[in-house]
Amino acid sequence: MIRTTKILSVVLALSHPMSALSQELPPSQSPISQDFDQTDYCERRLGQWFYCEIPVPPKPKPKTTATAPEKVLPERHPDLIAAEQFKKDMEDARLIAVWNPSTENIQRYYAFQQMVLEKGGTFADSWRRMVWENPSMDYTLQRPINTAGKAEWLQARNTDRDLFFRAAYDQIGIFYVYRGDCGPCRVASPIVKEFGTRYGISVRAISADGGANSHFPDAQIDKGQLKAWGLTSAVTPAYMIFQKPTASVRGALKPVTFRVTDGKTITLRPCQNPKGCLTYMGAGVLSVDDLADRLFVTLATEPGKDF
Repeated sequence: MIRTTKILSVVLALSHPMSALSQELPPSQSPISQDFDQTDYCERRLGQWFYCEIPVPPKPKPKTTATAPEKVLPERHPDLIAAEQFKKDMEDARLIAVWNPSTENIQRYYAFQQMVLEKGGTFADSWRRMVWENPSMDYTLQRPINTAGKAEWLQARNTDRDLFFRAAYDQIGIFYVYRGDCGPCRVASPIVKEFGTRYGISVRAISADGGANSHFPDAQIDKGQLKAWGLTSAVTPAYMIFQKPTASVRGALKPVTFRVTDGKTITLRPCQNPKGCLTYMGAGVLSVDDLADRLFVTLATEPGKDF
């Protein structure tokens, strides 16, 4: 009986080899553990009696990308659409008239031209009416253009300019560059001399070619200082403004300020260079008023305030 039992055990083990091995091996080494690779098992080709089905891995879910919202174009003004169409039609009419200058084609293009003139005139008239009704938009109140207003404005401005030179004469000067063989320089030299005398402005003449000047007997000869100052142009006569450095109090600049007509205040442009500031002022023959205006505008007014 015992022998029969052993025989049955052997038969069962042979008929179920994997079950027997699973019973004898620990769970971590069991051939049918969770780490069993079914794909490798199927590739062994054990015969038609060993059924095997390779599991199909799940398909990855497609990544959803956030779509950017469609841009909504701003609605175009109907007048802009009409104007662009008119411009295109007019250009087409011009090309047609040039290519085939028949009477009909030229008249068609001329009609477009007349319409442009009418619209331009209407625009100009509407513009001036709008300015009349809004004094804050009327630039002629700042810089008159009619004869009476312009004369009064120029008189007040020239007074301010004279007061400026009286207050700042010791802070500024002019370098006058000339040549001995320069015809315009012979005309400009006495004018520059008169300017310095009238406004008390220091004028220092520099000879670019070493030529003498009867109006400036103490003129200096250029020995490279013009190039060092950045004056590379050979045009003469030329003028450069010299300005002394602005004084400072505890590291803060203290600009020169003075009062002019109508209670207005003018401030001399600050110079932060400890050695002084040089500003190219122009070239050619300038009158005394031209020289005075250029100094005044450059050193005492802001861009757009005196134009």
